[in-house]
Amino acid sequence: MMDIFSAMEQRKSARAYLDNPVTRQDIEEIFKYAGLAPSAINLQPWEFIVTYGEEKDRLVRRLLKAHAERSVPCGPGTAKPLPKKYAKRSMDALTVMETPVSRLGMTFNRFIEEGSCSFYGAPIAIIVAIDKIFPAIRYLDAGLAVSYLLLAAHAKGLATCPIGLITAYTPEIADVLGIPEEKEIILGIALGYADENSPANAFKTDREKTEEILSWYE
Repeated sequence: MMDIFSAMEQRKSARAYLDNPVTRQDIEEIFKYAGLAPSAINLQPWEFIVTYGEEKDRLVRRLLKAHAERSVPCGPGTAKPLPKKYAKRSMDALTVMETPVSRLGMTFNRFIEEGSCSFYGAPIAIIVAIDKIFPAIRYLDAGLAVSYLLLAAHAKGLATCPIGLITAYTPEIADVLGIPEEKEIILGIALGYADENSPANAFKTDREKTEEILSWYE
């Protein structure tokens, strides 16, 4: 079994997938580990909806149709311009990604937006939801479970990509998957075996040095 530090160092988001099926046993085991994440007073507020096969394809068709009609762009979701340090991180990532993506014959925005709506061709689409009764801070608990899920998938040789853009199309997702009104859709996740030969997977974005994100008070 891969150690946790190796998984953290090696894992990256995959944006192209093979058609190879993922067994139900592997999926259930990944969620077993996701469920081990900590949460405030053990609320475990996260909920996961898994779809594949024709139902996943039906969801993708609906999302692509919604995107063609409303064309929500990919962005940080902030009302004000980003401070310089965050904007630079975003631009650095774009620079790393642009050349490989251009080899696919499409613009970066089209690749990200249509790719998000199609879960980048992954055989498994996961929707993360939380009950609307919870305040926004409980999203942190769901995020911890998602982190466990991503690392567990990597340890089993599977690839993932968290996808936030699809939350712009919450009504369509809820309608296709029968998600009730009292649930808030907060994230999508692509899951499958990465196509390592695709230009879409030929890069890994950098992370800041530790001193950039850490403060000491002594």
